[in-house]
Amino acid sequence: MKKLLVIVDYQNDFVSGALGSPAAAALDEGIAAAAAAALDEGGAVLFTRDTHGGDYLDTREGRFLPVPHCIAGTGGHHLYGQLAPYESDPRATIAVLDKSTFGSPDIAQAARKLCGGEPEEIVLCGVVTNICVLCNAVLLHTAFPNSRICVRHKLCAAASQEAHENALSVLKGLGIELL
Repeated sequence: MKKLLVIVDYQNDFVSGALGSPAAAALDEGIAAAAAAALDEGGAVLFTRDTHGGDYLDTREGRFLPVPHCIAGTGGHHLYGQLAPYESDPRATIAVLDKSTFGSPDIAQAARKLCGGEPEEIVLCGVVTNICVLCNAVLLHTAFPNSRICVRHKLCAAASQEAHENALSVLKGLGIELL
């Protein structure tokens, strides 16, 4: 059993692009340090990337959030800042999961593969707290009922502080630890 760090959607479009924010930009150094520490300690790191096609505005999500972003093949789709080199890192303890909507049904399978079974501990961080971080935390919580599930709340950001705090309240109510 391993420890897994899941870095949710820390991509150019969520930091400096179409849906970027100063709060997300401020996380770069901390998230990069968390990734390096997880790997140095023998853990695994799973990066999720929000991934859309040119038909994004015609999708259910696109109608809900009508701002084209993270279109595959564009600069906005790539991991941001200090995380960018991980996209091509060949280590077996690193994976990138492209997901077409807020949460990915494939996240549990990716976690199992990286950890060789059920992870002992799963820690999440990234953006957007009240959408993709929340959705993926719930999916992992459901898939791994015996794993410790945590969110590093100071390494997460949302469009507003209120949305961030509301999401943290929901996560805490589900028994997900806030670190």
